[in-house]
Amino acid sequence: MKSKYTADEVLRKLEFTEPYTVTDRTPVTFGEKIVSGDFNTANYQHTPWADATKGREFIIVEYADPKQETEWGYLYQVYLWKDRILPFFVNRGDGMGLTLRYNGTSQACYRVNYSRDLYGFNYPTLVEPNQILSLMYVKKERVVNKQQVQVTSYVFKPDESRGVELVSKTEEPCRGDNLITYKIKVIADDAWIAVDKVKESHRFSCKAMD
Repeated sequence: MKSKYTADEVLRKLEFTEPYTVTDRTPVTFGEKIVSGDFNTANYQHTPWADATKGREFIIVEYADPKQETEWGYLYQVYLWKDRILPFFVNRGDGMGLTLRYNGTSQACYRVNYSRDLYGFNYPTLVEPNQILSLMYVKKERVVNKQQVQVTSYVFKPDESRGVELVSKTEEPCRGDNLITYKIKVIADDAWIAVDKVKESHRFSCKAMD
């Protein structure tokens, strides 16, 4: 059952250490839900749902304003565990998110975006501030003919990336190929990691090699 409240009434009951500012009298909708299914907490250790257990109830508080248009139709949503009445996640209507932790302070999570060539890799999209990610790829060399070899590799693009710092790059032999490891620190929210899959062909002379 949903009920209507106003934003200023709700904020009087909640204490944010990093508050989101809302317009007074912004309409609010409450929705109650239950964590269902076989919920393996280990799979969600580094996500806002780290404290979820099967059957645990949570509340979604949605703030909307007909005068402001957003991508998802609301200004933001606040997720609260019903047995604690403390918010653990804020989902903004522009697609951004903020994880709230209550160990004395609220700790923001940074959202990470990846270039198209990395869609097949299972990399985290929410990380801790200044967290270092290890991105690993295989560099392969394939002989096309007697005069040509094709090299497939992954190249980090610092000019196309944002909100990240390259800590190191290493390359080592791995089962006949080379293993490339990029260590990248996420230093800002809405970070973008650009790594392109590159294919190159190199010609060589067998006589020159002899």
